[in-house]
Amino acid sequence: MSIARNIRMDNLVQPIIISLIAFALGYQANSYLRSASPVLSSGSASSNKKRKLGASAAPSVANSDSGSDSEGATNPESDSEDESAAVSSSDIASVKAGMGEEVKLVLVVNDSLKMQKGKVAAQAGHATLACALTLQAQNPRLYKKWQAQGQPKIALRCATTEELESLAAQARRLNLCARTIQDAGRTQVAPGSKTILGIGPGPARLINTVTGKLKLL
Repeated sequence: MSIARNIRMDNLVQPIIISLIAFALGYQANSYLRSASPVLSSGSASSNKKRKLGASAAPSVANSDSGSDSEGATNPESDSEDESAAVSSSDIASVKAGMGEEVKLVLVVNDSLKMQKGKVAAQAGHATLACALTLQAQNPRLYKKWQAQGQPKIALRCATTEELESLAAQARRLNLCARTIQDAGRTQVAPGSKTILGIGPGPARLINTVTGKLKLL
């Protein structure tokens, strides 16, 4: 049994690491593109001032995004409550994917929190693991289909916490696995902040009815 358990955990570790790297690169690029336009349009004096301000702020940003253990800490009590809500409010076991149908996991980042890329990556790892373990326990067949397809994931963003909560409710009404990650509040965000919503893994056609209008991260 211990050997089988280790094999299952090994199958989860690699995709989570890949997710973290992808999120870090994607979020960094997104942040750069958002900030590039105002920087280019400002005068030389303003640019010099921004460089000085950026240099003085650099140590605090580095500390907040240093990759310490507290960077990705979650609230164990809220995790347990969210898992219970996800299972009790949805019939996850009833969801099926047709032969050849795409099965994916969607990660929705709460853009209102303005998290640094390292924070987003850590929270994405929590959401991926939470959704994968929940689905594995409730719907092993669907979980295996997701694994067989290479464990597809897509990163999206929503504007507010209220929108994040609404998306979770919509997903659960469709019997999709929906897990909301709440941060412990040790770095960057307040305790209990809802950072990322994981929806799925589940049939892409079903998930798209919930997240189809959201923008890529």
